[in-house]
Amino acid sequence: MTLWQYLKSRMQPFADRVAFARSQITYADILHLECLPRGKQKLRLCEGNTREEQALAILRCIAEGDAAVPITKEYGDTTCAAIQKFVQENRADTTDLAFVMFTSGTTGKPKGVMLTHENICTNLEYIRSYFRLEECKKICIARPLVHVAVLVGELLCALCCGVTVHFYEEAFMPKRLIAYCAANDIHVLCGTPTLYRALARARTADEFPVKIAALSGEILREQAAREIAAAFPHTRFYNVYGLTEHSPRVSALLPHEFRVRPHSVGKTIGNVQVRLQDGELLVKSPCVMKGYLGDEERTRAKVQDGWLHTGDRAHFDPDGYLYIDGRTDDMIIRGGINVYPEEIEAAACRHAGVRDCVVNGRESENGTIIRLQYEGTIGPNELRKFLLQQLNPNIVPATIERVQTLARTPSGKKVRI
Repeated sequence: MTLWQYLKSRMQPFADRVAFARSQITYADILHLECLPRGKQKLRLCEGNTREEQALAILRCIAEGDAAVPITKEYGDTTCAAIQKFVQENRADTTDLAFVMFTSGTTGKPKGVMLTHENICTNLEYIRSYFRLEECKKICIARPLVHVAVLVGELLCALCCGVTVHFYEEAFMPKRLIAYCAANDIHVLCGTPTLYRALARARTADEFPVKIAALSGEILREQAAREIAAAFPHTRFYNVYGLTEHSPRVSALLPHEFRVRPHSVGKTIGNVQVRLQDGELLVKSPCVMKGYLGDEERTRAKVQDGWLHTGDRAHFDPDGYLYIDGRTDDMIIRGGINVYPEEIEAAACRHAGVRDCVVNGRESENGTIIRLQYEGTIGPNELRKFLLQQLNPNIVPATIERVQTLARTPSGKKVRI
């Protein structure tokens, strides 16, 4: 079954309902996007000036039999150009692909995660088995659709349940988002712990219509969870875990457990198998990606004997609940975005005024902070302006510090402290 066939069967009972609030596009309108296949399947870049336009572009793409490659200007001009070139030059077999989702690369080369129709359909079934939206009428999507957790876990899941989608198109400002949810009687709003903590601190009124929320994209600390739960006592919170290479969802902590063990990501969903190997979480299921586009070597390193090596350190409690402890590599997770220090370092070193640099992540009360230390002649403000032209603004370091000498090991290796 293709993803379009799966979606069509789920959406048909809701043909008379409004699918997208702003344009008043109905489910019947979406079902009419289907047309005859145009021949050999190809990869198709899907973008838009708004999230709603991009959502329609993605749906039209899969309805017409192509594999969707969501892309956004938020990647930055350099990364967008690299993705476009990569897609144009690709000669891989794409006949079974639904999506290719690009994530940052450690060397500046885009990393395209190939997800098949089976991957996505299976994960949607797993999500729908616990994420019950029947009583909900409206969902607000406030994050970019280039994140598979948003594309699959929010947009496609909502469409399978006949929910009306509101796309929050403004820059994130906590009070504005709270007011938007109240004005539009939003029932479902998913986000990162950082987003919900900001909402908790900005909230001044008792009215918050959101009934269901799923937290994902970064580790939920216990203090943050308790702060969020106290601020929104009438919202049922799920704490979920997944990754792009798993389409995405792996496990979920259900609402009735949220206040008991909020920093756990619950138990596996569907037929997902997990095990620990030297402290690293390995995952196996029909949702494991096909591989990385045009990179067989990296695919072989990531998926071995059907087991996906997540790169996440984890443990289980005596009751079998899963906890994510951090990364086995240097990757930083900030606001749901995977940040590779090497990518930022490579961008900074392209400036003639930077001799060398190092990037690391620091935990704070407000979430993860990215810090850049460098040796060179350029000033921190000038370097920030340069990085804003090179990188996604969301991963430009919050702290940029010029130092005389970077910390190094006796062997000369830079230390990420």
